[in-house]
Amino acid sequence: MARAPHDSSVLEKLVKRLDRAFAVRASTWSERIDPPTLRGFRRALDAAGETLAAKHVAETRLDRVRAVCAECLVAERLLEADCRVVYELETPSGRHVDFRAERDGATIDIHVKRAPQPTLHDQPGVVTPAWRALEDVQRGLVVAVALTKHLRGRALHAALDEAFDFVEQASVGDEIAFRDAEARTAARLRVIAPSPSGHVELVPDQSASFDSHVPRFQSTLRKAFAQFMPRSENLIVVCGSTGGFEAFATALLGSHIERWDRRPRPGELVAYGRGGDGFWSGSMRNQSRLAVYWALEPLAQPLLFAREPRATADRSKDALALARSIFA
Repeated sequence: MARAPHDSSVLEKLVKRLDRAFAVRASTWSERIDPPTLRGFRRALDAAGETLAAKHVAETRLDRVRAVCAECLVAERLLEADCRVVYELETPSGRHVDFRAERDGATIDIHVKRAPQPTLHDQPGVVTPAWRALEDVQRGLVVAVALTKHLRGRALHAALDEAFDFVEQASVGDEIAFRDAEARTAARLRVIAPSPSGHVELVPDQSASFDSHVPRFQSTLRKAFAQFMPRSENLIVVCGSTGGFEAFATALLGSHIERWDRRPRPGELVAYGRGGDGFWSGSMRNQSRLAVYWALEPLAQPLLFAREPRATADRSKDALALARSIFA
C-alpha cells in the first residue's frame, strides 16, 4: 500500500520539535536519566532527521524513524513530568521494558510500540456538505463515510434518500453501500459507535481496512504483554496515525455492540457496550490496566485508557495516579 504523501513531512516536523526539546533540556534531564542514554536519543534524532532529508526514503527506514519518534515522545513526557527514568530494563525472563519511570515512590514500567505498518497508511478522508445533511437525524450514532466517487444530480438525491432511511433504523455495525451507474461502489456508510451527542455524527472513514487493523493492533498489544515486568504496574504505549485510533480502541476494549442485558440511558431505547473480543475483555490479562494511544504528530497528545479492577492494591493506585498525571 502506498505511503500517505503527508507522512514524511509530518514526521520531519515531529523530529525537529523533539530535537529542539532534547537540546534545550539536556542539562536538566541528565539529572533524571543516564546521560549516555540521553546522548543516544539525541544521536537517534539526528539520524532520523538525516533520513527524512533524503528525497526518497525506503519504508523500512521510515519505520525506524517512527520507532525513534515513539521512544523520544515517551522519554520527553516522562522527563518533563520530573520522573527518574531507566531505559531498557531487563525482566526476569530476559525480555526488556523500554522505560521504568519513578516519582514520589510510585513506579510504572512502560512498553513502547509502533503501530502495525498497514495501519499507518490511511489517507485523510473528507465528508462533503451534501452528506452532512444526515447529521440532522436525531439518533446518537457515529457513522463513518467513505466516498470513492462523487455522486451528482439524481444519483446523489437517490443515495441520500436511501441514506436517511438507513441511519434512522441502523444499529452499530450495520453498513450500506451506494453504487454509480456502472454499478461501482461510490460511497459507503458504516455505523461504528454510539454517540453521546443525541444526533448522527459523520466522520471520514479513515481506514478501508478497519476490520483487518483491529487484529493487527491486538497482536501488537499481545507482544507488549509478553514483555511485562512481573509484580509491577505495566503501561503499553502504541504510537501510530491519527486514523488508527478507533481500530486501536476496538482492539483494546472490544467491538461496539447493543447490550440488551443493560438498561438504556434515560430517553434512549438501546444500551450500548463492548463485546467480548477486546484485549481487555472480561478478566483476561487483568495484569494489564494501563494503555496509551499517541499519534505521531508534532502537537498530538496521548490518550490514556485505564482499567480499574474492583480491588486495587495501594501500589497500583499510586501507579495509576502517576500514569494519569503524566499521560491523561
